[in-house]
Amino acid sequence: MQGVIRAISIVYLIFLTLLLLSAEPQQLLRVDWRPLRWLDPWAHLLSFLMLAALALSVRWPVPRWGVVLTLVFYAGTTEIAQGFVRGRAREWTDWLMDLAGLAVGTAVCWSAALLTAAVAKANSRRRPPAALDQWEVMRKISSRPAAEQSWWG
Repeated sequence: MQGVIRAISIVYLIFLTLLLLSAEPQQLLRVDWRPLRWLDPWAHLLSFLMLAALALSVRWPVPRWGVVLTLVFYAGTTEIAQGFVRGRAREWTDWLMDLAGLAVGTAVCWSAALLTAAVAKANSRRRPPAALDQWEVMRKISSRPAAEQSWWG
């Protein structure tokens, strides 16, 4: 499952980069943007919230704070690069919305991890002790004094 989510997050990162660096993202999406104008101010926040949720729900070979810092760097870099695309402009508000999306996505993933850990801890307290496997039984039998040993342990 980790591999699937990792692949989805990489594909989403590439897709988001194409959207952020295209002159006309509406044409890339092949949608009429007029009915969705109300979503325009929130597009950066929602896009980066989704990116953070995908990227932080996977185990990468770096710590989670490293993933978050990489995403902050990515947000700043794409906003600077938009200044070089005809029809796009660098805007502080877009970068702040990117950071807000990253913060909300990080908070959601962190909260989900804390909740999952709490549920797992509560379940481990209620769970009966695990049955011993045959090798553990043999080790216990062979470590007893001779008077207590029996075939059945």
